[in-house]
Amino acid sequence: MATINVLIAVDGASLASQVADGHISAGSAGSPTNLGSYGTSNVYISMIAPNAYVSNGTIGQSELQISANSGDTIEWAITTFDNNFDQTVYLYNGSFNPSGSINTPLSFACGQAHAYLATGNPPASTPTKYVNQVSTVSGTILQVSVQIQYTLSFVLVNNSTGSIIGYFLWDPFIIVN
Repeated sequence: MATINVLIAVDGASLASQVADGHISAGSAGSPTNLGSYGTSNVYISMIAPNAYVSNGTIGQSELQISANSGDTIEWAITTFDNNFDQTVYLYNGSFNPSGSINTPLSFACGQAHAYLATGNPPASTPTKYVNQVSTVSGTILQVSVQIQYTLSFVLVNNSTGSIIGYFLWDPFIIVN
């Protein structure tokens, strides 16, 4: 039983601009704006996972298809392309079809981990220790031989004001062996 880490990158600046211009709706927590699928959602979202788990060459796309086994845990982490600098993004909900294919409710975790980065210009040869906030969502696959289409919902927050820009969702896939 493996843990499959999936990293989601969101174009927060583009979404914020589209909401401000009225091109897309801000949605609500109970009714997030659907970003569409494939080419439509690829504009805003990119997903990656270890190559061994990716199906159909979908690495980097919003409709990432991962191949897993029953008992495997999928762990999703999300950030913006600017690493949550101007906007912060976090997952708050998910739904799965078929509904019994993954444990729900999902496990939402937020923790801190020590990390190291170089500082200065040019970067110093000795990295500096800092505290990194880590937020993940995970679920364990319960069925075999099924294709799971799922939605993940996220919130986009303006870091300057703390106000919510919008609520959004999209729908990738898990292929269970």
